[in-house]
Amino acid sequence: MTASASLPATHQTVPGPRSRVQLDPDQRAREVALHRLRTVLTTLGVRTRLTRPRSRIWRLRVHKNGWHETVMCGGSDGTFAFVTAHGRLLGPTSDVQSIARLLIWMLDHQQR
Repeated sequence: MTASASLPATHQTVPGPRSRVQLDPDQRAREVALHRLRTVLTTLGVRTRLTRPRSRIWRLRVHKNGWHETVMCGGSDGTFAFVTAHGRLLGPTSDVQSIARLLIWMLDHQQR
């Protein structure tokens, strides 16, 4: 009889509980940047919704006057920028106030 056949049933290989996936630092930095932009837009009176679909890409939906825009954060290695879903580069994450004003202008004039 072999050693593996003599093992009791309690020593079978059973996978453990699923652990939560740890976010990489770049993904966490993108999330924090979108939260900062959301805070500024909310204080300016714009409706926002921050979501993370199954693709794990955080998206900020900005609504005003029946028009909306989707903003994401892109980049890596400490250099991040806000980008719309249509591919327009809005600016660096360090300049949140001007990005918020630009988004409000885009929504007011219905420009993409």
